[in-house]
Amino acid sequence: MKQGLLSSKVFDSRVPADRVTGREKILGHFMGPIAVVVMNSILSNYLNVYYTDVLKIGGIWGGMFISTFPIVAKVLDVLTFIFMGLVVDRTKSRQGKARPWILFSAPLMVVCLIALFAVPTGNDNLTAIWIFTSYTLFYAVAFTMYSTAHTLLVPLATNDPAERQQLSTVANTPNMAAGSFVAILFPCLLVPFMGVAVERWIAVALVLAIVSLPLILMEFFFTRERVTQAEEPGQKVSLSAQLRCCVKSRNWVVLMVYLTVINLINALFSAGTFYYCNWVLGSYNDGYTQALFYALGQAPLGVGLLLCNPLAKKLGKRNSMLLGMAVSTLGAGLCLVNPRSLAVVLAGQFIRALGLIPSTYMVSSMLGDALDDVERVSGQRCDGFSSSVFNCIVTIMGGVALCIFNFGISHLGYQAPTADTIPVQNDTIQTFIIFCVIGVQLFAYPLIAVITRFMRPDRRQREPI
Repeated sequence: MKQGLLSSKVFDSRVPADRVTGREKILGHFMGPIAVVVMNSILSNYLNVYYTDVLKIGGIWGGMFISTFPIVAKVLDVLTFIFMGLVVDRTKSRQGKARPWILFSAPLMVVCLIALFAVPTGNDNLTAIWIFTSYTLFYAVAFTMYSTAHTLLVPLATNDPAERQQLSTVANTPNMAAGSFVAILFPCLLVPFMGVAVERWIAVALVLAIVSLPLILMEFFFTRERVTQAEEPGQKVSLSAQLRCCVKSRNWVVLMVYLTVINLINALFSAGTFYYCNWVLGSYNDGYTQALFYALGQAPLGVGLLLCNPLAKKLGKRNSMLLGMAVSTLGAGLCLVNPRSLAVVLAGQFIRALGLIPSTYMVSSMLGDALDDVERVSGQRCDGFSSSVFNCIVTIMGGVALCIFNFGISHLGYQAPTADTIPVQNDTIQTFIIFCVIGVQLFAYPLIAVITRFMRPDRRQREPI
């Protein structure tokens, strides 16, 4: 995309300052992304529930459709992320190279969101084709455009490490806001209201789409790419050449391995949480178990907004994350002492969330540091390519986790509820759900700590070794 398409001043950023401003932090990096984070959180936690419990598609093609379509769709998503990374790196416009794609993604995302829920039923083949198509259009096209650009907003906003860490904290705070929304409003009010009524799920999706559009546009207008503006125009660099540049950076390699592991366990957690709270920890749509589970799991992250920057300054990013993984391991272990006890699990979730404070708020800053390290060791910036790899990891791990979970429940005897009957899941199903939501964390968090230990501290900061 060349300069002319967005050359009009009407598309200019509303934050012209050379340094990150308070208005930019609040409107562009906090309020703007909230809608998409809420949207993605709802889809991660409830779209599969909508398919299995409301549309009841588990039996299509003998259970093979729901077990395989997520990974096939995610493979397509990975391909479009790679393509989108190239497009971003080759975009030259008055508005930068990443921000324009947030603008272009806005109308596509809201239309595709509605299509995800407005699924025709009565013919299994038509239903399967519609679900696969709408899922692919949302994730592989609309969300890919948005996410590739959004991932780069913090790294491209500033080169100053301290300023970047502060901005990273603000930019990752919407995850907490989305968690609070999903934790309280959805399980307490909306899920019991929607029940298994298709039309009510569609109505909620429509409202969410209408609210999301102006907020996505707010993110576009109240962010700015200062690093991009400082770049000299360069020649096009192939994917293989960019990969060679990136693997020269130990921080880049370690960060991508870290992202692979943590996104897999986070995706398993998201896929199984509704089922865990409804079939193991509490009763179906009781209105409080899931709310408490989410609320206790999110509450420490609110405190983390205040603690993260001082902790990073005192211990360094790497050491903060090592400490956090140790704390999270203790929390997961406590949950497994009695995974059917609400009191025990809530206490464990609170401790686990305390440990996740560094990884929640520092990831954007870590990506910016890794991109700078790539430039330092190779002389080449690989922003779009790295954003593609980052999002490919998130995407493919989400698909792998969903396939694992859906394959398990569809082959171990999961029984979907009806308007008149709430079944009891067998012990094997319950054990499988417990493992996906909690058990895997006990092994993964220590592994993440080992991976993080190989990360080299940023040389521009006085970070403890």
